Amino acid sequence: MWRLIATAGAALPVAAAAIAKDKAAIVTERTPQIWHFLGYPFEAGSMIAGICACLAVRFYVSQEDRKDHRWNVDLPVSMLTLLFTAGIIIRLRPEPFWALAYGTGLGSAGVLIISACLAWVKRGSDLFQPPGKPDA
Repeated sequence: MWRLIATAGAALPVAAAAIAKDKAAIVTERTPQIWHFLGYPFEAGSMIAGICACLAVRFYVSQEDRKDHRWNVDLPVSMLTLLFTAGIIIRLRPEPFWALAYGTGLGSAGVLIISACLAWVKRGSDLFQPPGKPDA
């Protein structure tokens, strides 16, 4: 019993000194780390989450279709999905959970992104054609 009291008596001044030193502690609010790419700000955690999710899905897709897998096709599709993921995260600045969802969704879309963009360009391709000859 006396040992416990002696130990507490020795520790009490040390604890009191530590508490006295900590009186000037300031509580600060946590803010996400902001990175910039070509002048566009975005949260670092969201970008890392989205890019990692996109890479994981593209790796899974490439391993799933191993028989039909061709790196000369999958590599450009993977790069495009990564760029779309980064662009959406920079544009929308989502929380990390939603960045994971965007990365997973765009990574799984893959070839669908190319098809949709190609259809969009073909829809407006008549704008880039030279004017026809006028009827006489």
